[in-house]
Amino acid sequence: MADTIRPLDATDQTQIMIALQEWINGIDVLPEHLYLEYTDQLNTFYIKCNGGAITEEDICGNFSAEVQFSIYYYTNAEPDDAGEVPRPLNDLSAWFKKNGTPGLNIGDRRTIDKLTTLKIPTDLNGQDESGNVEFFSIFSLEYDEEAE
Repeated sequence: MADTIRPLDATDQTQIMIALQEWINGIDVLPEHLYLEYTDQLNTFYIKCNGGAITEEDICGNFSAEVQFSIYYYTNAEPDDAGEVPRPLNDLSAWFKKNGTPGLNIGDRRTIDKLTTLKIPTDLNGQDESGNVEFFSIFSLEYDEEAE
């Protein structure tokens, strides 16, 4: 395979995000539902694609790709429990590390290589005027796709 890096098709990225959202909701690690889009309701989680790239490709159309995504957690933080706020994101990252990707189906022609945590939970902007905070973690899903 020749080394090439080019953007992954938006349709592929969307399919991966939907599969991840459904799978994460099914593994029951997060205490609340994971949404595909931002919601300003307290104690909610949402997933957002940070982009994808084809990292290797052969002349037959088979390729390897990486999709980076973030999971955000919007909640209220009391000063005494601020250290506990990102725990659900830490728990999810630990679950990924321990269990891998059992049951995650990203498509018939796609084979998952690995799912890794790139950034541990980080406070996005600090507390707002209502005492709410938003934490996020960044993950990477690497996979291979066979041509049709």
